[in-house]
Amino acid sequence: VLVTFATRHGSTADVAEAIGDELRAGGLAVDVRPLRHRPQAADYDAVVIGGPMIAGWHRAARRFLRRNRRPLSGVPTACFFTAMSLTDTGSTEVEGITLFLDPWLAKPPASPARLSRRERYATPANYLRPALDAAGEARPVSAAFFGGALDLTQLNVLEKLFVTLLVGATPGDTRNFAAVREWAAALPAALGL
Repeated sequence: VLVTFATRHGSTADVAEAIGDELRAGGLAVDVRPLRHRPQAADYDAVVIGGPMIAGWHRAARRFLRRNRRPLSGVPTACFFTAMSLTDTGSTEVEGITLFLDPWLAKPPASPARLSRRERYATPANYLRPALDAAGEARPVSAAFFGGALDLTQLNVLEKLFVTLLVGATPGDTRNFAAVREWAAALPAALGL
């Protein structure tokens, strides 16, 4: 199994390592590799790809899906997203893709009948859209949304404005490794391994 990821400052790498460790504990052979190493999807029986949400899902993650559409169409795939905000709309799937929402991250909307701009932006369906567009017919079987880590000193001015004003993110480390391991433990069955 390939667990590959994009990261800005290392927090998504820690999530990818935790996923790899859990899959190994289940008896699978796993390579955890950053996307910058250009792993080849066709070399694996399954692929898990992840990246942070900053101003959309990380560009390298989307690029990997676009470039590997053909090999991924024949390989079971899952995606994970690290974020600082997530609106729980009550959906358990988006376009047939099973969702896993970190309970520390997912928050119900103030008014389910009328989502605010921030709440609409932070829905699983909106976060998942760039991955689905990039993947084409290579559809993931599962998508997980986990808390990330946000250090405003590591962002440029536009990113700071985006995450604080539009997303409403609060700086800090909200990673929940118990949730990461829970999702990863269920991945072999979801991926048909």
